[in-house]
Amino acid sequence: MKQYKNHLITPQNVTLMFTEGFPVIINRADPLFNKVLTAIRLKNFELIPAMVDKPTQIMEHTKGKFTVNDGIIVIDGEELPIELSDKLLEFVDGDVETRALENYWNNLKRNPSETSKKDLFRFMRANKMPITASGCFVAYKKVDVNYYDFYTHKILNAPGKVIKFERKNVNENREQTCSYGLHVAAYEYANVHYHGGKGVLLEVEVNPKDVVAVPPDYKEQKMRVCRYRVLGVATDEITDLLYTPKRA
Repeated sequence: MKQYKNHLITPQNVTLMFTEGFPVIINRADPLFNKVLTAIRLKNFELIPAMVDKPTQIMEHTKGKFTVNDGIIVIDGEELPIELSDKLLEFVDGDVETRALENYWNNLKRNPSETSKKDLFRFMRANKMPITASGCFVAYKKVDVNYYDFYTHKILNAPGKVIKFERKNVNENREQTCSYGLHVAAYEYANVHYHGGKGVLLEVEVNPKDVVAVPPDYKEQKMRVCRYRVLGVATDEITDLLYTPKRA
C-alpha cells in the first residue's frame, strides 16, 4: 500500500499526495471527505492510505466477502458483473451494509435465463432500483382504484399479496415488447406512461430469479416477471440503495 506524504485542503476539495502514484482528490460531496479531514486534524496520517485504497475498503467493509483481483471484484471465486460492481461501490461509499447484495447475487444465479440476467443488470443500472435485505429489488406497478390489474380486472394486488404465474406462461422473448405475463416497471414508466397516469401506483418486490424478459423499448423501464409481492402504495420514488420497509 502506498504511503501518505502530504495534503492540500481547499473549501471544496482535499488533495492527498503519496510517496508513489498520482494525487487523490476528494470532493466535499464525497462521504469520505469528512473522514479524511478528521484523520488529518487528529494527525492519524497512517489511516489515510487505507481510506482511499478501494480494494482495501471493499475487503474491510464486506468483511472479506468481496475482494478485488487484478481490478475485478470477486465473490466466492466468481467475478462480479460490472453493473453489480458499480452497485457494490455505491454501498461501500455510502457505508451501507452489503449482505443484501450477497443475497441478490445468490438469487440472481437461480434465474435460468442468461439473457434475462444481462438485461436485468442494465435495468437496475438505468433505473437505480433499490435492493431489499433478502436480495430482491423494488419495482412499481399501476393498478385500478380497487387494486385490480388494468388488463384482466381479475388479479387483486392487495398489499402483502403474492402474485405469481408459472414461468412457462410468461413470454420470454424480449423483442416482443407487449405480451403475456406479469408486468412491473421503473417509477417513471409505471407512474407516468402506463394507462395514462391513472390508477394507484404500487411498490412491488421482485426476486431476480423471477425476471423473465426485459423489453428494450422505453429505455428498459419495464419487464415481465413470473412472481412479485405487493409491498404497498407508492407515495414517491425510492432513492435509497437499501429498501427500508414502511412502518404501519
